[in-house]
Parts: sequence; structure tokens; C-alpha cells
Amino acid sequence: MNLTLTAVRRSLVAASFAASFAAMSAGTASAQVVDINGGSSWSGWSSIANSQTAGVWVRGRTDRTFNIFRTQFTLNAGQSVGGSRLADGSVGDGVGYSGDDASSLFTGAWQAGDRIVGVGIQYTGGTRGTTAYLHVDARGDNIFGASSFGAGDGVFSHDAGDTSAYNTSMFWNPGRWRTKQYSVWSGFSQEGSPQEGNYSFPYGQSPTLAMPTRTYAVLDNGSLDRSTSVQMFMNLDAILRSNGGATYGDDLFYSAGTKIGFFEADESNSYTDSTNQIFAIPAPGALALLGLAGAFAGRRRR
Repeated sequence: MNLTLTAVRRSLVAASFAASFAAMSAGTASAQVVDINGGSSWSGWSSIANSQTAGVWVRGRTDRTFNIFRTQFTLNAGQSVGGSRLADGSVGDGVGYSGDDASSLFTGAWQAGDRIVGVGIQYTGGTRGTTAYLHVDARGDNIFGASSFGAGDGVFSHDAGDTSAYNTSMFWNPGRWRTKQYSVWSGFSQEGSPQEGNYSFPYGQSPTLAMPTRTYAVLDNGSLDRSTSVQMFMNLDAILRSNGGATYGDDLFYSAGTKIGFFEADESNSYTDSTNQIFAIPAPGALALLGLAGAFAGRRRR
């Protein structure tokens, strides 16, 4: 975790949206089976932007390229993981996925009827990734995009009620993209610095299906760890069942303006860049996306 958060301190990127999603139909994703296959296809997903789009980038390097997707759906009995899962330890073929297996959709913390939020990364050009850090910003007061692409005024921090999932395919995570650590934040931490503490990891630091997260990725042809695409999922209801109420309460997690962002990097080369995709979390019992109007009305000054 310390290693990952050091990477987060060094470079972070985020996606910031001023437009509202309120006008979008929630039924698009919830009424059909969503492609879960590591990113070999994207039916049921919405394209957000390119990583270098102004208003999307927060900070970090400016030369990494990928497309950003999001999805939101209710897990139903017809949902499946498509394609073939690579055997642990085998090299990628550019099509098969690594990470959690098909049975993970309905075992452990996940149950049919749960609300799922997904973030997708599809690398382009020569960019590849080995690590992604998915972050839920409760209340939407900790992730803010840079004023322009390449500017140095973007913000990515952690506060009480936030949750984070750390995924990697590097050698220290033999699960290859299964979530290695799920963290719950109890106080403010600038850049998520481990020296500041204020977080716990209730499931330890090894992949387990007790975590409310799932991750799938397509490994590059011939590679043991570098991915061409990644799909990460947060189960909102599993979070509430496992530690939400005891830690910070349902009302905080489902506050209007709650956003999701992600750090991404290729740690096989160096600690690099990241991006964050931001959209609102639905109120309990609702699948319609909340609009982001007002979510960016002002930044909390510290």
C-alpha cells in the first residue's frame, strides 16, 4: 500500500465533468447485460473521454493515452463474464482476461440485485498499464480537475467516507488484477499519504472475494503483467453491507455529488500518471444518475 500511495503522490490524474448526467437514461445499463471481459468489448458502457481531454485530466504525465468508460447497472442473474480467463502465470494473448473469475459475480460480497458502478480504461498507442487505484470520493469534495490539460492545479485527496481499491498485475500480486487492498478512509489525507494514516484495510492486503470490488483486465500479447484494457467495479450495496454503516453511514456515502476517480500507471517502467473519471452515485433505491450540477460549485479550501 505504501508503495502504491507513493506512486499516487508522485502523479495523479482525474476526469472532471461539468455536464450533468441527469438527462441520461439509467435504463441503458441496468436493462441489459454489460460486457465484463477485461475490456475486449464495451457493450453497456458509456464512452467518457480520452485521457488527454481538457477537463478530464487532473495531473501527472501528459503523454499517456487511453479511452475512459463508465457503466452503472443492477447485477442480475443473467450477468456473466465473457471470454476466456487466462491461467494464472500464463502470458497474455491480447484477448483473454486476468483478474477475478466468472464465479466472482455471485460469490463473496456480491449478490444479485446489487448496484454496481464500473470504470473502464482502454489503452491506445503504445501506452500500457499494470496498476490502477479506484477511488470513491464521498460527497465529491476531494477530486477536482486541473484548470486545463497539463496545468498543475488538480486535486486528488482522501477524506472520511472515501473508499479505495488497489489493483495491480505486478509480481507482488499473484492474482494479477484481482483487488489487492480495499481501504476505508476515516479522516483527511492529502494525496492519500500513508504517513498521514486515517485509513484502514478491513480485508487485509491479499485478494479476497470478501472485498466489494472486482477487476478484470486484458493482458498484452506475450506479456505477463502489462494490460491493454482494464475494467474495475465497485459494488455499492456490498460496501454498505460490509463496512458502510459502521464506518461512515449510508447518508454520507450516497450524498449528492459523490464521485469516482482512478489512478493508473505502468509500474513495470516507472511510477507514472493516472486519470480519474467522475460521476455521481445514486441515492438508495434509485438507478437514475444524479446530475453533477452543483458538484463543482466550489472547492473546499484547506
